[in-house]
Amino acid sequence: MSYNNTMASSATEMHSPSFMGSPQISASQQYSAAAYPVDNLLQDTSYSNGPASSTVNQQGTTNSRVLENLKQHHRKASSFSSQSTAGLGRARTSLQRQRTTQGSDPRSPLVTLMPINANPTEVLAARFASWRSVIKAILVYLTETASIQDEIVRQHLRLSHAVNFPFFALENSHQPSTPEEKAIQQFFLPLGSGSVQDLPTILSSYHSQMASTASKASKELTNEVIPRLEDMRRDLLVKIKEIKSLQSDFKNVCTKEVTDTRQFLKSFHESIEQARYGTPKSDPYLTRVILEKQIKRQLAEENFLHEAFNNLQSSGKELERVVVMEIQNALTIYARIIGREAQLVFDTVISKLDVGFFNKDPAFEWDNFISRDPNFVAPNVPMRHLKDISYKHQYDPLTYKVQCGFLERRSKFLKSYSRGFYVLTPSFLHEFKTCDRKKDLVPVMSLSLSDCTVAEHSKKESSDFKFILHAKQNGIIHRGHNWVFRVDSYDSMMEWFNSIKKLTSITNPAEKAKWVSEHLNLDSTGKPKRHSLLRDNQSATTTRTSSNIDSPNNPSQYLPNYDGNTNTNTTLSSPGTSYMLDSGGGTIQIPITVSKKERPDLCSPKPLK
Repeated sequence: MSYNNTMASSATEMHSPSFMGSPQISASQQYSAAAYPVDNLLQDTSYSNGPASSTVNQQGTTNSRVLENLKQHHRKASSFSSQSTAGLGRARTSLQRQRTTQGSDPRSPLVTLMPINANPTEVLAARFASWRSVIKAILVYLTETASIQDEIVRQHLRLSHAVNFPFFALENSHQPSTPEEKAIQQFFLPLGSGSVQDLPTILSSYHSQMASTASKASKELTNEVIPRLEDMRRDLLVKIKEIKSLQSDFKNVCTKEVTDTRQFLKSFHESIEQARYGTPKSDPYLTRVILEKQIKRQLAEENFLHEAFNNLQSSGKELERVVVMEIQNALTIYARIIGREAQLVFDTVISKLDVGFFNKDPAFEWDNFISRDPNFVAPNVPMRHLKDISYKHQYDPLTYKVQCGFLERRSKFLKSYSRGFYVLTPSFLHEFKTCDRKKDLVPVMSLSLSDCTVAEHSKKESSDFKFILHAKQNGIIHRGHNWVFRVDSYDSMMEWFNSIKKLTSITNPAEKAKWVSEHLNLDSTGKPKRHSLLRDNQSATTTRTSSNIDSPNNPSQYLPNYDGNTNTNTTLSSPGTSYMLDSGGGTIQIPITVSKKERPDLCSPKPLK
């Protein structure tokens, strides 16, 4: 089986912006290169299954030249290992503390589950450089094995010296001594766990007992196994460069987003405290909307980084799977060759490899590596969403909207009406341009209910349905004003009128929160009750008008109670409304169409100064 067939069957792809070609992506997708996969990192390279080339035949007949080349490659590999692994242990140790000290509560908006300062590309590049060292050591071993098949007497001595894994421990013999060797050894499972680190011990034990050779074994190793591993090792050098080019994918602004979230969360808590224990300076509903938008932005940045880690780890896993499979295939062929020579081979090599390295899944080293290294994300870490986030006062009754919808407001001077979307909260009446709370977050106008009272409303038989919201005088500069709102239907007008009337009559924040909980049918935690959802969907109007306010069937209950300061000047209102006057100690409701000539005993109310 050719090396090309093995690469094609594994269908491995490394996702990288360098290998995309010219994709058409939107501006939002360009925010992070890790937001989309990229193909063609692992390119298939065809290798011939036919007769061996002249170069390979010359290599098989000129063992001395091969040995000299392998010695030069060994010196280059030692130099590369010293440069690529210097300081790697310190970098991984510094990030180990970051992984262990991160918050364990995934619901907190101030927790980032990703290693935002990690450098996974360098670590992964060093890992595959270590695999190149492993393959180099295996190549040295197999080349030596092929070159001494005709030298039975010297065979075991030469092969025992060819077991060259200075970065792996040998049982009861060798232990890595230099920092570079120890850094490479940390990438793999310890000796005795069935990992690739068990290989040097098995081979050394085999050569102490093996005493036979064959020319067929020399030809098979020289023409098939060794070229495949050499090609794999050359390809790994290309893949290492491609992995390093992905370093820009892990640049992020998660720290800035968490800082912004902390500031908005602080503002939200302050608005809640002000709303519950005093006059609110800002509406908790608005601060909550702004906070949740910031949390979504933070989670988007975190998820982009998460996707970058998933992209790199999945691609690296597939690449390592191919590497491990090639090593397994090479060692399997080698074991089959020597297994034909004597039962001793089976007893000393095959049986140990079968229960150890051969019996492992190609990804077992990778899975253990990811679970131990702090530069990567554990596979079982889920992505977070807004529904998974919880924070203090999240379901406070003061953060809900009591009522919302489109109203028409009459201007102060032109007497024309402008249409807007209004949101009634426990403390404010907000006017927005649109009903989209994702984009339109800042209200055009906000009226504090603590400074307002409802004055009058239209009768049921009127052609237009309007109600008046009187803003009290606040200081010397801000004078009182009557805000006239027009509604589509009488029932809708009464809903707005009664809700505003109730909220303006309650000054205690605790009582206001209690009324909102009863009005919106909230449970003790502030969440809507499940059994009321179906009823609210079937008859939302009935629920709002009959739960906690007076019945609209009694017209007298809809007549507002006025004091001496209430502005009832209907000349500031619109035709079709009614106003209240005091005459002879009694309250009389006069339509706006009644003139002074028809009722000379009544006086027009004075406008509020």
